[in-house]
Amino acid sequence: MFPIIPILIYIFIIVLLFIIKPSLLFDNNGNMLTYNPKAMITLDIIYPIIALLSYYFYLIIKIIFNK
Repeated sequence: MFPIIPILIYIFIIVLLFIIKPSLLFDNNGNMLTYNPKAMITLDIIYPIIALLSYYFYLIIKIIFNK
């Protein structure tokens, strides 16, 4: 059975990013930055990183609480 917790963590972090709108990923008008020399980190790059980290955090929590 596929665990649902990493998916929920991923969705929670993505929603937080859209609520907080950090200046590294969004411009002054609240629009997402696209790839250009000034914006090397875009949401297209952040999405897979957050997905991997959320699954990694899930595995760490699972290891800690299963002992």
